[in-house]
Amino acid sequence: MENASKALIIAGAILLAIAIIGIGMLVFRGASETAEGAADMTPQQIETYNQTFLNYEGVKNGSQVKNLCDAVRSHNVTATDPSKEVSLIEGVAQDISAPTKTGTKGTTSGEINTIKGKILSGRQYTVSLGFDPDTGRITQVGIKAN
Repeated sequence: MENASKALIIAGAILLAIAIIGIGMLVFRGASETAEGAADMTPQQIETYNQTFLNYEGVKNGSQVKNLCDAVRSHNVTATDPSKEVSLIEGVAQDISAPTKTGTKGTTSGEINTIKGKILSGRQYTVSLGFDPDTGRITQVGIKAN
């Protein structure tokens, strides 16, 4: 009788270990799918993502460029993934991979406000956009005075 109860305890422990491993695999698979889903956007989602900034591309007046600065700042504040932040630079934007860490040059509110403070409402500026070659998302916005 003693051996039978020990065998049942061992069998129960094995079943419990298998259940814990199974739950762990489910959690890991769910987390992996979520991470992959965030990186993989459909072309329509990328177009929607880019549309906010595409409206500002080209020659714009200072007031419009200031609104662009506000749009970039708002976008970066609400971005849950640092790789989806957009850098604002003085000059011509280049196609680069997405930022991998928060606070990449030109992404913080302070840096954006500094650039916005240099913009004069009566001047004309050329706005250029840089894209991530892998995803097609906008990663950089360049502002150059004419």
